[in-house]
Amino acid sequence: MTSVRHSVRAILFDGDDVVLFRRVRPEREPYWVTPGGGVEPADATPEAALRRELDEELGATAGPALHVFTLAEPGRLSTVFACRLVSLDLSRRSGPEFLEPDIGLHEVRRVRPEDVRTLNMVPPELGEFISANAAALPALLDAATYAPGRYRPVVDVHLVLTDGEKVLLGRRQGTGYADGEWQIMPSGHLEEGESVVDTAVREAREELGVEVDGCVVVHVMHHRNAGGTARIGMFLVARSITGTPINAEPHKCAELAWFPLDRLPEPTVPYARAGIEAVRRALAPAPPVPTASAGAASGSPVFSLHGWDVPGSADLAAEAVRAGFEEVTVCLIGWLDDAVFVHSDDETDRLPATVVRPGEGVEAALARLAPVGEVTFAGADDYVSASGRVGRRLAFSARLTEAPEGMVPLPAGSLGRLPYAEGVFVRHASSGLLYGLSGR
Repeated sequence: MTSVRHSVRAILFDGDDVVLFRRVRPEREPYWVTPGGGVEPADATPEAALRRELDEELGATAGPALHVFTLAEPGRLSTVFACRLVSLDLSRRSGPEFLEPDIGLHEVRRVRPEDVRTLNMVPPELGEFISANAAALPALLDAATYAPGRYRPVVDVHLVLTDGEKVLLGRRQGTGYADGEWQIMPSGHLEEGESVVDTAVREAREELGVEVDGCVVVHVMHHRNAGGTARIGMFLVARSITGTPINAEPHKCAELAWFPLDRLPEPTVPYARAGIEAVRRALAPAPPVPTASAGAASGSPVFSLHGWDVPGSADLAAEAVRAGFEEVTVCLIGWLDDAVFVHSDDETDRLPATVVRPGEGVEAALARLAPVGEVTFAGADDYVSASGRVGRRLAFSARLTEAPEGMVPLPAGSLGRLPYAEGVFVRHASSGLLYGLSGR
């Protein structure tokens, strides 16, 4: 029986371009390949092999990876993934193909996907696939990661059950988000084909074993998690409840308890705390309206924003823990006068970054990168490391107090020419210089 070698390849998007290697080897015409390599016995899955190869070949991490193509060649089966670049550090590359130039060069190049078919691509079938799907592949990744175009947020439905001046809460467990914290019970996501009221009735039955009737929306909140995505929260109350609430989903809820509306327990999910306070105000008796003001709006507003202020480093770190990320990386856009400082090598310029150490604060990690003054949150990306750890990269812009060692200054006007910065930088609101990350 002929053995088949299994390998993985990455169609790695950096903005609108794909990242390729131009291979230059002695006595051979230069050719082009995608990042990737053979699946090794220690790799748990093909995706794990892909992330290991990206780390070894580019010092790179990537966002969600989608299996888009399988290439069968004599003696080889290649699983091809599409993914987006999150971070890159060529100084971390390893392996003889990078450390021994005599056996050839791997030149990092960024190419428009529609132009890949014009290159001497190995294998040529992969080049044809990339070019033929130049528009479809980014759209697939965006749909899986960023939901571009028409905005389709998650809709949360929270049914606030009260008993006099007390509210029912449940302590989360086993959910992967905010485990150990108190949340409104029942709560859930609006599903396709359901009305908001239908969701409230279903969640009450599933989570508490009760039947509710006469549900009405008393508050709507547009909420954004610190460093994360935004969602719409619908907060309802019920006219009647049939049955006694029980913990019907103990695998998701450690316990139920009633708490005073104005004295919620610690820790309560901040989003839930803000929603309960809005409902409490909405249910409070409205003050008398002066005759001269008859017809004017009174009472609590039916809509609010929550989490849309620029978050501080402590809020970002707390949300990363709440969301279950296994590691947090900080990335610094450090500027002094009219220059931004980057690490530089022969093939790329990159923003300084580091993994936050256990027990270390975000600002302390930033201080290890460079001597910083006041820092401002600029954006976030989620990734999976080569070792399989799910992480969140937090980018900050900061004024530097002095020129850092080991970094080179670049004029702000040249940032658009950074190899992997196109479409990433935005202008600082007050200074007019390019110091921020756009939300991708």
